[in-house]
Amino acid sequence: MSEQLLLPAFENEILKINIEELHFSKEIPPQLLMGRKFQVILASIKEVGIIEPPVVTVKNGKYLLLDGHLRVSALKQLGFSTVSCLMSKDDEAFTYNKHVNRLSNVQEHKMIVKAIERGVTPERLAKALDFDVANIIRKKNLLDGICAEAAEILNDKVISGSVFTYLKKMKPQRQVEAAYLMTDMGNFSAKFARSIWLASSDKQLVNPIKRSCTLDMEKLGRLENEVSKIQGEYKIMEDKYGIDVLNLTLVKGYIRSIFANPRVVGYLKMHEPEIYQQFASIVELDSINTDNDSLI
Repeated sequence: MSEQLLLPAFENEILKINIEELHFSKEIPPQLLMGRKFQVILASIKEVGIIEPPVVTVKNGKYLLLDGHLRVSALKQLGFSTVSCLMSKDDEAFTYNKHVNRLSNVQEHKMIVKAIERGVTPERLAKALDFDVANIIRKKNLLDGICAEAAEILNDKVISGSVFTYLKKMKPQRQVEAAYLMTDMGNFSAKFARSIWLASSDKQLVNPIKRSCTLDMEKLGRLENEVSKIQGEYKIMEDKYGIDVLNLTLVKGYIRSIFANPRVVGYLKMHEPEIYQQFASIVELDSINTDNDSLI
């Protein structure tokens, strides 16, 4: 394959780097490299090259890959030695250094739009991505009727395509609220999007929903209030989590130092067995901070 195919869709702050010099910010699970999304990326690069360049930063004198782990992995498999990358001066400006993302709906949309802008026909893209042409057109039009802020919130989320169908029924402000709500709740299902749509008032929608009776409106109003309440409680719990983990870590260290004294342990076992059991269960914790960050 010609190296010319690796030219990115835009040229600002582009740097060509040897692939072997790139250091991944997260390890990619082997099963991810066997999945359909990775095969799509491989096929796309073979057919039309890199549409969107990976993003790197310099850290400790080395190139750290912030975005584009799968693209770079695909290039390695295809035998390329260099890749044109976007240089970031501040790695904290990206959330990519925390995740190796699965190709999201919005990212896939952007890839297709950029490829078409470069002159790649929908038919050629369909062949490269193993889709039918109608599917390529649907993906190209994915964000028609979606406001830019909502699209940005959902940019890296793997979402059912039906979610955008319901978002398009909402006005821009409601789309943003729905996007934040789905993100906060970690629920990107079409059923949840439909529930948000149904719980919206007519003034929040592009076209009012035909309501069966006033009672339904009252129920939907209560549902919206409950959802907002849950969202607020979730944010409070999320904010407190880090402090609680820190406090528990300090407590665990202190109790462990107490347990290093045999006389204290003996006293607790004899006179305060319940307290001893509780302290022992804290000391025996293998890990307090559970890292649920997705690698894909």
